[in-house]
Amino acid sequence: MKKYIILNVSELDDLNFNELTTTSKNTARKNVAEDKAIVSYEGTKPDSLSSKKEYTIEELKTIIDNINNGWYEEE
Repeated sequence: MKKYIILNVSELDDLNFNELTTTSKNTARKNVAEDKAIVSYEGTKPDSLSSKKEYTIEELKTIIDNINNGWYEEE
């Protein structure tokens, strides 16, 4: 099952994208302010993300669908 991690954009350079299903820092979804990003992985949590909270797709949708969390802007 795929798991998701929200982290600071500045941390993307420290990741080994070979361990992730997110293919690069350029393909990681970023929030409106572009200071947070979402990456995903399957299987064992990579060591580089060991201290980060993981989310299921349902949990992640709840976060990004709430406009107050800054993942989208109303048009």
